[in-house]
Amino acid sequence: MSLLEVVIFFLIIWWPIFFILLPIGFRPITDEDNNTEFVKSAPTKPMVVTKFFIASFVSLILTLSIWVLDHYKLFSIKKFLLQV
Repeated sequence: MSLLEVVIFFLIIWWPIFFILLPIGFRPITDEDNNTEFVKSAPTKPMVVTKFFIASFVSLILTLSIWVLDHYKLFSIKKFLLQV
């Protein structure tokens, strides 16, 4: 895999993982929070930065795994896609 393929694979894997992580830990704003600046469906603590780093770490692990498999000729995405 070339560097461009690795970067593209990382980005394609990163987005779904990030969107899967977004609803985790969701707690909507309640009347007890006394916060009228936001709509009630907004999360109290979105933790977007934490979820960004978790998605990046998981994507990095998956990307490195696929790269190692491809580098040592144990598995090739190109050959797999050509067979389908």
